Amino acid sequence: MDDRTRLPINLPGSRIVPRRLTEAVGDLAFPGDCLICDSWIEDARAGLCLDCRDELFDAAGPACQRCALPVGPFADRASGCGDCSGRRYGFDAAVAIGPYEGPIRHLCLRLKSVRGAWLAPRLIDVLAEARAEELANAEARAVVPVPLHPWRRLRRRYNQSEALAQALAHRLGLPMVRALRRVRPTSALWRVGRVERHRQMQGVFQTNQKSLEAILGVPVLLVDDILTTGATCSAASRALKRAGVGPVMAVVIGRVEGKG
Repeated sequence: MDDRTRLPINLPGSRIVPRRLTEAVGDLAFPGDCLICDSWIEDARAGLCLDCRDELFDAAGPACQRCALPVGPFADRASGCGDCSGRRYGFDAAVAIGPYEGPIRHLCLRLKSVRGAWLAPRLIDVLAEARAEELANAEARAVVPVPLHPWRRLRRRYNQSEALAQALAHRLGLPMVRALRRVRPTSALWRVGRVERHRQMQGVFQTNQKSLEAILGVPVLLVDDILTTGATCSAASRALKRAGVGPVMAVVIGRVEGKG
């Protein structure tokens, strides 16, 4: 990644993150408590005690570069693993901290509530450190969040994917661009299988033309909280690619195993 990709770019629809405010709110709400085990830590801004931090990094072992599932240390990570081989995704690569279980699942569930928004920068710090090589190889020029449908956003008052995207944009010195909008609501995808998920996600996303213009033809990071079957990130990636954006790397916190 060259130095230019680390500089904030003034793009339509982009936003540089007010991270200090987010951190301050979190420090007031949970001063000195580890995000996972609630034990007291000396530096509240660290967010994690040393044991829990080590556990998260242990989860960030070798992973398939195509679908982010864990693989053995000697696997060919670039060409796809045994689970995703032969499957078609809209994104070109994927990266996660690790499997959606244990502390990663615990943190992702907390992040889904607006009260957990302050967790996003801490989780991104772990991801950016654990997956630094993969993120650098993407040579991304912008960060794009997976949007919620306006009705769901109104009910939640918050989109955890956008909170993560803002934190990642700040960490990498890139603009966050709201290049997508969700034009059709979907039912709860956790209730259905892989084939039905992909069917339901067809035509769900459209691009925002004004925000899109400045990132045409450049690599982007598409941010969501969890990757299960890849249906949501695939649909969002295809919308971006049809508009001329890409390649696309899906960036998530947790990867659900056995659902690809």
